[in-house]
Amino acid sequence: MTTALHDALSPADVAAANVLTRRWFASRSQIPAAASGLGVWPLLAMLATGAIGKTHKELLGAVGLDASRAAALPRRLLDGARGADGLNLALGVWAGPEVVLDPDWTASLPVAAIGSLTGDTAADKAALDAWAAENTDGLIDAMPVDLDAPDPIELLLASALLVRTRWVTPFEETTWPLPTGPWSSLERPRVLRATYNEDVLRTAEQATVLTVRGHGDIDVLLGLGREDLPPHRTAGALFDAVDPAWGRSATALAVGEQAIGVHVSEYLGVFPQTGPEIGATTVAFDVTEDLDLARDAEALGLTLAANPRRAQFERLAARRLFVSQARQTCTARFGATGFEAAAVTAMGMAQYGSAPPVAEHRHVRADVVFDRPFAYLAVHRPTGLVLVAGWVKTPAPAA
Repeated sequence: MTTALHDALSPADVAAANVLTRRWFASRSQIPAAASGLGVWPLLAMLATGAIGKTHKELLGAVGLDASRAAALPRRLLDGARGADGLNLALGVWAGPEVVLDPDWTASLPVAAIGSLTGDTAADKAALDAWAAENTDGLIDAMPVDLDAPDPIELLLASALLVRTRWVTPFEETTWPLPTGPWSSLERPRVLRATYNEDVLRTAEQATVLTVRGHGDIDVLLGLGREDLPPHRTAGALFDAVDPAWGRSATALAVGEQAIGVHVSEYLGVFPQTGPEIGATTVAFDVTEDLDLARDAEALGLTLAANPRRAQFERLAARRLFVSQARQTCTARFGATGFEAAAVTAMGMAQYGSAPPVAEHRHVRADVVFDRPFAYLAVHRPTGLVLVAGWVKTPAPAA
């Protein structure tokens, strides 16, 4: 029997996953165009279950769950995703011929999650790429891992996420120039316009947020920050806006009153107004990002796990392993009729040998609006779980 995602994940679980995504975004000097903390979260939980000592403690801190909850997370998350409309999640583990996995660790994994690496690079790459494509409906056709790296991959953990929804109220798409803002000089941008008769627009001092409702369980939130607000602050406000209590409804604004990107006016109509009337103008976007998660080791709890001399995974396998690669490919497309996004996250583990210690990077935070760059995120409506998020630098051009 399938379990609904809101039954599989407690509010505390959802909060932990969202905190991970938010911390990850805040740690980067630039906000990715597309990224999924949800794609990383279960892999960290799987690593934590196989770790001991300080490595175990650091990974659990990043996951935001206790040991028993982290161990159960992969199964619960997969089961819950199967019952979520518009969401697909897959997890996989591939072990090389020399790796003997701890049976207690494998017992915590979904039954269909375990596969094998043959050592034939071409054959393994073809199989891994096929898995990525199959589980993202072709949106991502390659596993983001280098099988020819100096440290051969002995064990690979991966997740594949697919988010897809069609708008309840489709947009009208045009290529007319935007009347104002930094994007007004662009030639033939894909401009989207819609009118909503529901309360979908909220404002606050730092940002305005439009909720674009999709069929099923998926909404996409668009966040326009104050013109002087750095992208990280805009993204932070958008994460806050996952809480329905954030901000105030734009329907509370008086005629002539303005908010960020919002102007309230009045006109004479043929029929009486019976509810909210919200006009929205935004742009289509099509973005892809390839992320080296080694840059984000501190934010993702991988500092010790990625250090060959300090990683402790004795509950995972008999061999001395460390995380030698951690990467994600994420793509997101927002158009007139709907939204789709996919993310494939891979963590390759190599055997500790004579390799020098991996540097423990500390990152400097550098804080660097819908006619100008804005933030977006896709959220599972019933739980508030953030699925995919990112930053749109420029609209998609017309074909």
